[in-house]
Amino acid sequence: MMGPEINMMMTKSLDYKDITSKLDKKNDVITIIGCNDCIRIGGAGGPVKLKELAMKLKADGYNVKEGFLLPIACMEPYLFTITLSHEVNTAIVLSCSAGWSNVKRNYPHLKVIQTVEDLGLMPGDADRGTLKLNMPYKKYNALKSCEFVMGSDGQKIEK
Repeated sequence: MMGPEINMMMTKSLDYKDITSKLDKKNDVITIIGCNDCIRIGGAGGPVKLKELAMKLKADGYNVKEGFLLPIACMEPYLFTITLSHEVNTAIVLSCSAGWSNVKRNYPHLKVIQTVEDLGLMPGDADRGTLKLNMPYKKYNALKSCEFVMGSDGQKIEK
């Protein structure tokens, strides 16, 4: 019997070096804006990943000023629940490209950094703890119908 399904965007994390290569230790004052929806369920975001990224950046000498976890980053009204410090000039966004685009559009004065790449759309089976990439983006067509472990940031289930 199939468990309750949820539909979401499947993402995979970019390498830490890809993110930091876009940062300037001397001049960037950073906020991290995270999503607590699809990206958390897929394992590339959520409160744990937000905290891990903030701690790693701080340990590496980056000026992380603040962080915010939104229920859904792609929904514009949630952005208006946060108040950014006036010092912040850079936003690192832990969300799919829709959430990243939302931040970029609403904060045009900030440098906005992506942390993930979108793979495509997928339903999830909460009872089984799996995600199935049913509608991959062209680049990921080879992964069509592959199943992934929920919360694993792209760990494929081998059959």
